[in-house]
Amino acid sequence: MPKKKVLVLYEYFYPGFKAGGPIQSLVNMVIAMQHKYDFYIATTAFDMQAKEPYKNVALNQWTDVVLSNNGLPVKVWYSATPKPSFKELLQVIKTADCKTIYINGFYTHHFLFPLLFKKLGLLKNVDWIVAPRGMLQQGALQIRTFQKKVYFNAIRFFSLMKHVRFHATTKDEEIDTKKMFGNKVSVIVAENIPKQPYKICNQSNKQTSTLKLVFLSLITEKKNLLLMLQVLEKCSNNILLDIYGPIKDTIYWQQCLQAIQALPTNITATYKGEVLPNNVQATFSQYDAMILLTKGENFGHAIYESLSVGTPVIISHFTPWNNLQEKNAGWNVHINHQQEICTLMNDLSKLDKTEWQHYCNGAWQLANDYYNTQQIEKTYCELFSFK
Repeated sequence: MPKKKVLVLYEYFYPGFKAGGPIQSLVNMVIAMQHKYDFYIATTAFDMQAKEPYKNVALNQWTDVVLSNNGLPVKVWYSATPKPSFKELLQVIKTADCKTIYINGFYTHHFLFPLLFKKLGLLKNVDWIVAPRGMLQQGALQIRTFQKKVYFNAIRFFSLMKHVRFHATTKDEEIDTKKMFGNKVSVIVAENIPKQPYKICNQSNKQTSTLKLVFLSLITEKKNLLLMLQVLEKCSNNILLDIYGPIKDTIYWQQCLQAIQALPTNITATYKGEVLPNNVQATFSQYDAMILLTKGENFGHAIYESLSVGTPVIISHFTPWNNLQEKNAGWNVHINHQQEICTLMNDLSKLDKTEWQHYCNGAWQLANDYYNTQQIEKTYCELFSFK
């Protein structure tokens, strides 16, 4: 019996990585479910903010791409333009000839155009799935609030979400989705598919009276790097912060650079550039803790990957990773209480490597517990099944 075909629409995909977690979420989903479904990916040949296309990819045609060592290829269409036209996207969708279409996110041509095709009757007998990917969280909606309010009001006014199923990755995201589109919408909760944790826990090399922190994420207002730097300015002990990630918001980054220049001599903050996905876990293993005072995360791949090597995390409450202190895996902090965060980091800097190993073990155990309790196949089969 032939496998069911699923068309995935998102402007970024492998080998891209600068868009962060959403790319990793899609790649992990496709790899995990390839044995059950034939995936077709319609994307562009450009990474986020890139001016040149990927090298060595075939443009404007369906091509086989192998994503993992299982050797199974997926069909990928890399558009030669970062913003495919209405006509091109319709042609791509029709040539894929898939009866299930999975749309990643809300704010791109790959979301809006296909749902307009549906509204205009250009695509019939198709089952639709939309993955919000954290874009409906309160923290995310508070950035560019007016524009987003107008946008979602228009989506509701034109009933673009009619007969659409939503893929939530947490119960909180299910609540956010129903808050935006009403309690009657169809939502399936299928959690994000993570990487496998390290086989053994990272061994701490922490030095007493010093704290080595790593920020590894997109550099945007939502990720709150500037707040982190403002907190560090108030800390009295020796703290090193290495910053990794694509600079998505250049104006915001200039504010961060000014904050870095204002740091006292006991604080060192350095921008280290971007990290390829395959090197993320190894990068986290070099630090005492990962820090991310984010305004909202749908899953937090970076948080999970830090935990997965045994590097504890200092994060806000706006992620699925809460109650960290109880699990000895890290610390949840209130981002509006800067002095409390500063006090915590001063206290943490005083711990030695034996004391710190306790938190490393807790972080690694939390990642393993999450990884081993996933019911991946069952929930994703439910997501892609329509009567």
